[in-house]
This record gives sequence, structure tokens and C-alpha cells, in this order.
Amino acid sequence: MQFSPGPPLVSVILPSFNHAAFVGEAVQSVLDQTFRDLELIVVDDASSDETADVVASIHDPRLTLIRLSENRAVHARNLALSQARGQYVAFQNSDDIWVPAKLAAQLEAMESASRHIACFTAVEIIDKNGRTARDTWANGIFTTVNRPAANWLQHFFDVGNCLPLPSAIAHRSDVIRLGAFRPSFVQLGDVDLWIRLAALGEFFILPEPLTKIRIMEGVNLSTPSLRGHRQAQIEFAAVLERYTESPIIEQLDHIFPDLAKTPASGAKKVSLALRAWGCNDANGAYSLFADRTVARVMEDAHERADAIAAHGTEFIHTFFARRCESEFIRHSTRKRHSTGILARCRSILGW
Repeated sequence: MQFSPGPPLVSVILPSFNHAAFVGEAVQSVLDQTFRDLELIVVDDASSDETADVVASIHDPRLTLIRLSENRAVHARNLALSQARGQYVAFQNSDDIWVPAKLAAQLEAMESASRHIACFTAVEIIDKNGRTARDTWANGIFTTVNRPAANWLQHFFDVGNCLPLPSAIAHRSDVIRLGAFRPSFVQLGDVDLWIRLAALGEFFILPEPLTKIRIMEGVNLSTPSLRGHRQAQIEFAAVLERYTESPIIEQLDHIFPDLAKTPASGAKKVSLALRAWGCNDANGAYSLFADRTVARVMEDAHERADAIAAHGTEFIHTFFARRCESEFIRHSTRKRHSTGILARCRSILGW
């Protein structure tokens, strides 16, 4: 396809930071797509290496480079979205690679069915040298199974994300209407967006590995580490709160058929909290979400009454007991402080 006289059909946004060794290949893989009617907006987030210079050395009228003078002063992806003009928006990372047919295949899938609100592809995991990597933490995480939107929403709640951002394409207007990416998120901005999109339409996953994701131990933001783990769990607790908001809360009976059927929002929220307490919570995110959710219900007279009518008062006793057992609060090294907390718990629970 040749260039259109007006705005491009697809806007590709690519944030970059200190990836001079890889960003050129990432950019070129976008510009080398068989589908040509696109714009590529690269936002360099104040890299301290030669990343911006590498991008600037690539000459293509479809490429725009935005250089930021201060790291994380703005959200790079949201800034690129604000400049984008395409009907569709696709997301690339500065160290990943697209197969040339990626966009063409995705556009065919998107335009073949109006119910498709986003399209993803299978992925190939590669190492720093671009070779297939078969023994990394990321192997087996990303799925190629298509399922109804309600099933996706249940999966995101019970398990988490399995759809990689650099494989995605969606309608730009939908992404913007939904608020784009949360500026406070570093790890889970993608699944936070997927949840909002899945509430509006269906996803489609192409089985071909048209996206190559580069995994470098200790380098990727998503690489498992204690610091990243803690950050991800705080973000995941906030992600789960999407299920207590419209339009998802109105869809809960369809998303979770096993939940008690009730029209009252307070009762629905407590049902979600009870489900979260029942999840495998080695990370603390579910406990944090349930604690916040039940606390808000208890502080709203109408929602509290609705929840008690549906669940009785047992959830309140569970709430206080769980607060004393929560692992998401770091233990104090000060004996006096921890002893005081324990004494309060004993007083509340009548120990």
C-alpha cells in the first residue's frame, strides 16, 4: 500500500531509553513493514547513551523523533499518543523486532470483523544477539489462545497478563477514550489497558509469531527482581480495582458466573474481594486489593448495607482478621512498634 494523502492509517509509538544497541533495528523493523501507510513516533526519554542519535540517523519521512530533556518528566507513550494521527495505534519497544508482515496481517484481522477491538500476535523470544531464546523466564508466558472477552477479563483477574504490548494494535480513538496509559505505572500499564479494552469488545490473536521480544536477564523492566516484583504487586492491586468500576462491574455476572448474583454494587465489590482472598496470594496484591475494596464498602453506608444483606457480616470479621495477617505490610524492626500493632489486633479480635 502506498502513502495516503491524509493522515496515515496506522500510528506506531515507540518510547526509548538507553537502547542504542537495539533501537535502530527496532525502528527499521517498523519502517520495513509490507504495509507502508504508517507513521512512527519515537520518544527518547532523555537517554544518556547514543539512542536518540541512532534514531536521528535514520532518514524516513514517516519517522518523527521527540527528544525529552528529563527522564520520566512526562509519560513517553502518552506523549506519542497525543501526537498520533492514525486510525489505528500499534506499540513497539525499543529493543524488540517486528516481522515485515505483522501490521498487514493485523489490519486484515481488525477490518474483517468490527467486534475486534484489538489484535495481538504470537511471539518469538530472542536474546541480545537476536537469536531464538528457549530458556528464559518469558518462555511460555504469552498465549495464542483466542477466547471471549469475558473469559479474558476473568483470566486477567485470576492469573494476570499474557498479552505482550509490542504485539498489539488497537483503534487509537478507543485507547484515548479509555484514558491511555496510567502515568504512575511502570510494569503493568499494558494489562491495565487490556482490561479496559476487553470491556468494550473482542480480542483476536494471530497464531503466527510476528513479534520478536528481546529478553535480556537483568535489563528488561519486566525481568523478575525483588524491586520489580514489589512494584508490580502494588500496580496489580490497582489494576484489580478496574473490576469495581463501570463498565466492568456491570458485567461481573458474565465474567464470573460463580459469583453470587446481585444488582447491588456494594455486594458485587465484596464478592470480588472474597474471590481475591481466595486467590493464590504469594505476592500480596490480591490481599491489598481486597483490603482497599472492603474498606471503601464499609465506609459507604448504602454499599455496606447492600453487602451485609447479600453476605452477612462475616466479610467484616474476615476483613479485620486479614489486616492482622497481611504480608503486604513490611514487618517493623522496632519491637515496640510491632508489639503495639499486635496488641491492637488482639484487642480488635478479642484474643
